[in-house]
Amino acid sequence: MTQLVQSPPKPLAIRAPQALSHGLVHPVYLTGLRHGSRALDAKPVIVERRDQEFVQGLLDDLTDANQHTAVLAAAPAKQSGTMRVFPPLQRVFNMLVLEAFCDVPGQPRLEPKKIESSGFVLRRVDGTRKLAWLKAGTKVFGWEAVDEDLDPAQDRRGKAVTLGHPVLDALAPSQQRIRTAGSTRLAASAVPVSEDVQPLFIAPPDVCKGAGKTLLFGNLKVVSGELTEAAPNAPAFGTDSEERDNLRADMVIYLLPGGARTFPVPSQRNISTNNAHTASQTAVDSPSQPALSRSEYNALDQSLGLLLLQLNNQYDAFGTGTGALAMQSAIKQLQVETDVPAANGQPARVDKRNAWQFLLDAKAVFFDAVPGASVSIPNRWGAVSDAIGNAIFEASLVCMQQQFAKLLPASGRFENGRNGVEPHFVVRAFVRLKPEHDGCPGRIVWSQYSDEFTIAPWFESSGAPVPVIPLPDLMDRNQLSKVKPTVAFALPPKLAKLLKGSSDDLMKGKGSGDPGIGLGWICSFSLPIITLCAFICLNIFLSLFNLIFQWMAFLKICIPIPKAKE
Repeated sequence: MTQLVQSPPKPLAIRAPQALSHGLVHPVYLTGLRHGSRALDAKPVIVERRDQEFVQGLLDDLTDANQHTAVLAAAPAKQSGTMRVFPPLQRVFNMLVLEAFCDVPGQPRLEPKKIESSGFVLRRVDGTRKLAWLKAGTKVFGWEAVDEDLDPAQDRRGKAVTLGHPVLDALAPSQQRIRTAGSTRLAASAVPVSEDVQPLFIAPPDVCKGAGKTLLFGNLKVVSGELTEAAPNAPAFGTDSEERDNLRADMVIYLLPGGARTFPVPSQRNISTNNAHTASQTAVDSPSQPALSRSEYNALDQSLGLLLLQLNNQYDAFGTGTGALAMQSAIKQLQVETDVPAANGQPARVDKRNAWQFLLDAKAVFFDAVPGASVSIPNRWGAVSDAIGNAIFEASLVCMQQQFAKLLPASGRFENGRNGVEPHFVVRAFVRLKPEHDGCPGRIVWSQYSDEFTIAPWFESSGAPVPVIPLPDLMDRNQLSKVKPTVAFALPPKLAKLLKGSSDDLMKGKGSGDPGIGLGWICSFSLPIITLCAFICLNIFLSLFNLIFQWMAFLKICIPIPKAKE
């Protein structure tokens, strides 16, 4: 029998491999600009620039490694321990600076050609979470909690699983999580969402060579006109005792528990829409007063008017929402009382009628101005029991929640919260690396989060030099003659006739809407003169309101202009 003898193994140099295997990919780090440090967790650096050519100025400083200390020292100033970032309106520009390197001995810089793309995200701090500004196509969802390590672009995220068919893949919970970036609120959405990404650029080759680093930079955008297109969750009013007390104190007295409360009954108890309109157009000191005098109208406006205003505007109690219906149900249990004196052999009595019907009649006269409508003013608003008062208050909370949802359906990207507290933000940068080998996937490398910062509102001064607007000298007739009209207004006939009328009549409310001969007018003015008039009026009102606000010490600063010396 022939015995098979195995050949001796071939040397490694000539042995054919059974399968190709790639070496381990070395780690890559993206950190803030480091100077004299080799830390792997350096946070992204935010640099405040106030020079007009801020991009070129930053690149010049980055080219010279000796200037890196100054770059790191140019972080935004802190207020109450948190960086304060100003918008470009204040002539301040905020730049992000990072470096990319390999975590191998010597920490060599990452070759720029290995970077496929880069960017950074701005996230809002919510406790321990970082909320992302999410979009889907052209629709903006707003701030949402997400899986913070997923690729911010939905088309760059890999599939979580594959079940062999696109329809099955789309239905898989793990793939749904990838599609919605891990957002809990959008978990049922069938639309893929992406996080807003701001561009991050690789510094030019000469800058990287001079710095000896692969540097990346970007301009931090801290202003936006974007609004959420999906209505936010309306806040629940009255969630704590202090807020409940404040909201209860804001209610008109007629809606609070207690005994009967009086109305100022005018000499003419029955008031029509025409009576109310005539009284509202009559001066208090006019010797000729209508059936309902102006003083009687004012008294009703300060009592019944405030009640109608709160019910209609603040609560929308005349509407059809659940809160409004609950409010109506509670008020329908109340009554208004009218004292009827003895007459024609009949004894004095007190007539009572439904309070809600009275409010509907009053609204038709004083608010809606319905022609032919009338209302009889009662002497008293009946007593309100504790139970009914509490029902009215609880209904008002629901009404305000529903009003909030209607009046504020969208929130701005950088606006303060409902409680007025300024939100805190952080930024986090990323680079997408090209695949190390053909057929292998690329990878995304994230930086750490930056230090938290707040965004100053547009009206807060950054201390930057202010622009100077020269005004013409009105006392110089030669200069004044050169100030020609630079803007024209086209006035329709009614407005033209109104403005051409007597100023005294206008002040007394006697202007007529009659178009007259029906001619429109074009009136031209000098814009600098209009500016000067506005400046004079501004100074007058600043002085008047200074009695209340005491703001002159810091609001207005006037210094002389020195004469030029030859």
